[in-house]
Amino acid sequence: MKRFGIIFESLLLATLILFSCGCNAGNPSSGERGAQSTSDKRLDTISQDEYILYQNVFYNGYAKKLDGEKLKKYGVLAVLHDAYNGIDRYYVWGYYDQTKCCDWQWEFNPQSGEELPPVGSLVTVEGTFVSDEAALDDYWIEEATVRTETVYTGAAYEINMYVMSDTLERVQIVNFRRFSDAFEGKTFIGYGRIKSRNTLQDPYYDGSWEIGFSYSGNVPAIGTTVVLTGTVQNGGLNVQTLEPVD
Repeated sequence: MKRFGIIFESLLLATLILFSCGCNAGNPSSGERGAQSTSDKRLDTISQDEYILYQNVFYNGYAKKLDGEKLKKYGVLAVLHDAYNGIDRYYVWGYYDQTKCCDWQWEFNPQSGEELPPVGSLVTVEGTFVSDEAALDDYWIEEATVRTETVYTGAAYEINMYVMSDTLERVQIVNFRRFSDAFEGKTFIGYGRIKSRNTLQDPYYDGSWEIGFSYSGNVPAIGTTVVLTGTVQNGGLNVQTLEPVD
């Protein structure tokens, strides 16, 4: 067991060195991705290495090892509306694997004047990973530059949870319920599983989050994954469209 622990620590250190030097194992180069392509389909990216690093940094005490290091992250752009602090938070995120039930996300603070593409776009974020009390999880990538790789051209909403990771959508839903006045009447798009005729829940995990919704149309069977659009109303969802997804 002791030998295994030494090997495991060595692998973690190698992963930290890899990512702190700005490398992104498993992600294609900028030339392979192409620049400024467009898509109206939901975009995503997968990196097991990124997920392992994210878990080690935020849950296994390795954040201090990266404090002050330059980082480069490739993933999907999402904006979380943080009503508690009265600010928008910017994230680059992706999935662990094709099941898409496990995700990683890095908060970043864009440079002043930095122009951002529509949420849901694929971007490369570069900056310095630092400890900061203003960050939601105490660390973020500051003074970040954002290079757009693929522009998301899907329909725009004031709150787009459809292009968020499941983790970020959960935090956004909590904001709806706790600070309903801040979101009243805002347009949204989101996704989840049908829990009951008037309740939506986490798309992957039971007991993670749920929120009430009202919809005048036919609601699919319990357990069906759906995409919903509408407006936020009284801390719940006033749904205008509801479509099952694979």
